[in-house]
Amino acid sequence: MHRRAALELSRRHGVEWSCATARRNAAFTPVVGLVPRRHFRISPLRLESSDSPPSNSPGEPVAGTSSGSAPTGPKFGNRWGSKAQRPLGLSAAEQAIRDSLVAKRQQEEQRQQQQLQRQEQDRQRKERQQQSQQRWKEGRSQGRTEEQWPSTRWRDSGFKPRQSDAFPRRRSGLNSEDKESLSLQPDRSLEVNVNKVPKHKRSTGWTCPDCQTRCYGQHTVCPHCKAPRPNLHEGPQRHRGSPRHRHADEEATKIRKLGQSILSDKDSGNAEGLGSRETAFRGYMASQGQFAGPRPVFDSNVDKEISVQEAREARKKEIEARKEEREAKKEERKAQQQAEEDKQEKKASDPWTWDPSTLKNIKVREDDVSETKPKRKASRKQRESGRDEEDLFDEDEESQRRKRREEKKRLKKEKARKKEMQANVSPLYLPEFISVSSLADVIGVRPAQFVKRMEDMGFDDVTYDHVLDAETAGLIASEYNYEPIFDTGEGDLTAAPEPEDKSSLPVRPPVVTIMGHVDHGKTTILDWLRKSSIVATEHGGITQHIGAFSVAMPSGKTITFLDTPGHAAFLDMRRRGADVTDIVVLVVAGDDSVKPQTIEAIKHATSANVPIIVAMSKMDKEGVNPDRVKQDLSMHGVHVEDFGGDVQAIGVSGKTGQGMLELEEAIITLSEVLDHRADPQGHVEGWVIEGTTKSYGRVATVLVRRGTLRTGDIIVAGTTWARVRTLRNEAGQTIPEATPGMPVEVDGWREQPAAGTELLQADDEQHAKGVVDYRLERAETQKLSEDMTAINEARREKLEKRRQEVAGADQAEETVQSGPKPVQFIIKADVGGSAEAVLNSVTAVGNNEVYANVLRSEVGPISEFDIEHAATANGHIITFNMPVDPVISRMAEKRGVNIMNHNVIYKLIDDVKSILSEHLAPNVTQRVTGEAEIGQIFEITVKGRNKTAIAGCKVRNGMINRAKKVRVIRGNETIYDGSITSLKNVKKDVTEMRKDTECGIGFDGWTDFAVGDHIQCYEEVFEKRYL
Repeated sequence: MHRRAALELSRRHGVEWSCATARRNAAFTPVVGLVPRRHFRISPLRLESSDSPPSNSPGEPVAGTSSGSAPTGPKFGNRWGSKAQRPLGLSAAEQAIRDSLVAKRQQEEQRQQQQLQRQEQDRQRKERQQQSQQRWKEGRSQGRTEEQWPSTRWRDSGFKPRQSDAFPRRRSGLNSEDKESLSLQPDRSLEVNVNKVPKHKRSTGWTCPDCQTRCYGQHTVCPHCKAPRPNLHEGPQRHRGSPRHRHADEEATKIRKLGQSILSDKDSGNAEGLGSRETAFRGYMASQGQFAGPRPVFDSNVDKEISVQEAREARKKEIEARKEEREAKKEERKAQQQAEEDKQEKKASDPWTWDPSTLKNIKVREDDVSETKPKRKASRKQRESGRDEEDLFDEDEESQRRKRREEKKRLKKEKARKKEMQANVSPLYLPEFISVSSLADVIGVRPAQFVKRMEDMGFDDVTYDHVLDAETAGLIASEYNYEPIFDTGEGDLTAAPEPEDKSSLPVRPPVVTIMGHVDHGKTTILDWLRKSSIVATEHGGITQHIGAFSVAMPSGKTITFLDTPGHAAFLDMRRRGADVTDIVVLVVAGDDSVKPQTIEAIKHATSANVPIIVAMSKMDKEGVNPDRVKQDLSMHGVHVEDFGGDVQAIGVSGKTGQGMLELEEAIITLSEVLDHRADPQGHVEGWVIEGTTKSYGRVATVLVRRGTLRTGDIIVAGTTWARVRTLRNEAGQTIPEATPGMPVEVDGWREQPAAGTELLQADDEQHAKGVVDYRLERAETQKLSEDMTAINEARREKLEKRRQEVAGADQAEETVQSGPKPVQFIIKADVGGSAEAVLNSVTAVGNNEVYANVLRSEVGPISEFDIEHAATANGHIITFNMPVDPVISRMAEKRGVNIMNHNVIYKLIDDVKSILSEHLAPNVTQRVTGEAEIGQIFEITVKGRNKTAIAGCKVRNGMINRAKKVRVIRGNETIYDGSITSLKNVKKDVTEMRKDTECGIGFDGWTDFAVGDHIQCYEEVFEKRYL
């Protein structure tokens, strides 16, 4: 009956009863149910599971499907095993009885097997642990091999390891009994039998011929299908060729797709090979950055160890090269940091300097940062893949090549950009000074953007009216691709350099300057020397008094003396680096010793490196003490020969002529030692000693330093020039020429030259005019520079004050400045002497509270710039002997600038004193106007139902006025000083109360008074102070 039903069912659904599986035999033949036509992959592990019934004889057929034996129950849960799989020929009761018998039998068998498996599993687990620890230690000491790391072998051979869950979204096909049986089975993937595997087979993996599973070399059977290892006991084969040249697909594992049957793969064989599959797999791994090329397959440990050793050596060399590269980069960064620190120090010392290479350094620093950035952390797949060092090495090489290509492209672009900028550079002529707005207009940039760019470059507090010098403007213009052109000073006239060898040049007379205190006999010594000069030259008398003269000695030597009543010319020459004076004769009175001006003269001579000869004057007087003079000179650094020094000290007298010849001989001796020589050929060079105006025009006393000055020569001194008309000596006689070391008087000047200026010879008149124009322009520019510095500072202070006022700083209490307060003045005079006299007189006015500060002292009329400067500095303008233009007067009145025009010096000083007196704090005195005494205290109600205390007083003296200040005295101490808020007589408000009247007084914010306190009403009297 049951068989008839099954056959009828097979006719309906086309079930084939042949091709039964011989490997799986059940205790009884189950009835085949409906099987859905769905392909799926049967795991080899399920074929030998523990819940299978014992197999029959090999030849006995069992009903099942063509692809495998039929399952006894639903193997894949409710999804794959439906109710249609149950036999249709049995009733529900029969099916239940059958299932219970099968389950009971299986449970008994499972209990026996589980007990045996637990014992065997414990023993095998201990052996596996020992073996795994031993292999791990050997791997640590000997290095990793291909067989110890199967992940590498699988990746090299193109085989992908089987995942634990082939259907992650589907339910497991195992029932509870199967899971329980599997959980008790040992981990067969680690089951080894090392003793049965030959040594030459242990290190080589093998492929199962039944299930195509890649197995370890230590396994004797396949851990999945239990198939024995083929050719296990064969001897080792020696290959003639290198194992490196084998094809990788000989031992490559075949990659199967999901849903493909194992038996179909087995039947199809290896006809197609693994070439296409391996190529596709390698392409995928290369796209993921995890494949660096095919790897050789080793058949022997010797070749494998040699290759691993070579790879290690190459890796070590690569690591050493990278270390050296990192050290070089570190040293380069240290050098760049040191250079950057030096630039920051220079910038801190001078905040207005700016380095144009700042942007380039920033770009280089950004490149260094990009190179030293840490590598991106590897993804999870890359970390789990266990890539070896060779893969990392390949990736590093690829990244380095990419960086080198990018660096080449960047350098190429930078080079092209530089060439383009150099080709498009435009010249820009810049004056000595230019404002920010004017420079932005010339460059063609909006002023707001230009100021922002300057702030980015490091300039602080920049405004549109800020004035820049030529150098700063050139640095800014270069950022906008302009080539600044400056004034190089080629139009100026300079002296020729001194020759190194002067031995072949002729000797010139020494130039001697007599210095000392005014009352120490310096004038008397000079007069005696002039008389001797007249006697020596047999002239009848001195016609003109000039600032220099020559003295002829009996030996034929000549000495040139300079008459410098003040130290202005000498200081100016020393400041310009000139060496006009060869010897200084320091005159010290024998009865007065060293004085402050003597000390000043010593400082000037020593700072100019000029030798000194001491002349102790007034030796004909009584009470002279030469030893005291020598001791005082030693205290100030002048050591005479008597005290172990090298300075000559000679006692002289200008009246009697005592010691004058010795003084002349000492000068000649010192000049011979110094060996003064000069070239009489070439262009004339010299110094202007003094300038004056005489009946025949403007004249100047000139000391020739080099060359020969003749009539008709074109000479330039400062900002004026002259064509020499006549040359006169110290006696007023006309001479044809003046040689080096000779003082001479020159006339023919266009303007009066200043004392201390350098005299140079020009080629022609046109050249001289060009030099004078250039110097005038440079002087004006230099003066403008100084003025612009003051104007920029004043504007910056005004801007800061405005910011504080906007921020509410004007409401804060003003801080009292320490020290005297300056009052600014600008002096304009007709001549230089008047300007200097006014300057000295004005700066002498003041005290410890206020003083006069002169911003500028110049010759000439008032200009618009003077008005602007005085208005910015909140100062006054002083004019002396100069008419004032009405237009300038109206401009000054509009700007609020006071112009003080005077012709008499003492009236000018009085006006200056009155202006300074206005800035003096007045004298404040307090005068008591009335007194009262508190006799009673009572409270009154004010607005808002608030109560306040009122002092009931009686006026004792004078008058108490509500508008004046009061102070409350308790004992001998003032406890309150303020004002009165209310003054009442009974309930009437009054403004004042007289003697012997009673009133109520309320104080401003104070109620701590008591009965018996005395109240004084006083007024403050301000008295103006004058200098």
